[in-house]
Amino acid sequence: MAESGLPKKPDGVSEAVRKALREQEAFEDRRATRLGQGAERLTAPFGGVLARLVPPGVVRRALRQADWAAGLTVPDEITSHDLADIAACDRAALRVQAWAQGTNAATGGAAGWFGAAGLAVDVPATIALAARNVRATGAAYGFPGDSEAERAFRLMVLEVATSLASDKRKETIESLNDLARELSSPEAKVILDTGGRWVTEKVVERIARQLGISLAARKAGQIVPVVGGLVAATVNASFQADVARAARYAYRQRWLIERKALPAPEDAV
Repeated sequence: MAESGLPKKPDGVSEAVRKALREQEAFEDRRATRLGQGAERLTAPFGGVLARLVPPGVVRRALRQADWAAGLTVPDEITSHDLADIAACDRAALRVQAWAQGTNAATGGAAGWFGAAGLAVDVPATIALAARNVRATGAAYGFPGDSEAERAFRLMVLEVATSLASDKRKETIESLNDLARELSSPEAKVILDTGGRWVTEKVVERIARQLGISLAARKAGQIVPVVGGLVAATVNASFQADVARAARYAYRQRWLIERKALPAPEDAV
């Protein structure tokens, strides 16, 4: 497992929490959706060319604008449930996923009719919806914060979502779990918000580059006009599913840490 510190037989917890722990383990053992894996394998030879259509600068700007805008669009009903009820949090997060998949499939289907020209519009829209997907999922588990540390955490969720088909998957999940544990400590939050290894331009640049390459690889078939509409709709829905699963894992991890079902920073191995 990826350094999550999950107890094999947690005592004194509800069945809902036990189920959440099992789902955390399952996520650590899984890969991206089949479509996500297949698209990236098939288009790997063209990754360099396609990535020029999604340069890191465009992704970086889209990420920053999208994260800010996402905070204005998270509906109140996402947080109207009992945040101490992990099953209710999971249900709210699944509603977030359904909305993100449906909306991004629709926007991709429309943009795909215009081939490469539509790709230039669809990529920022996809990033914006992914940012909202992550932020709304965080709110569903009781983590709606807007600090520098929270923004870094949301970026790392996107990094996990785009690395599930790569060899660095385990390393990326471990980094996410490290930050989740640090965020559970009030002292660490102060340090994180004033800088450190998590909140740097280098981190933003790395994630922007990876996100751009991943989207370009998945969307290779979208550059063919007309046919690209179906490809874009399917790929966008698959991408949002990967983002939603990574976000549920990340924020469920923090929910469990805060309730002592997982070790805090000082207890982590």
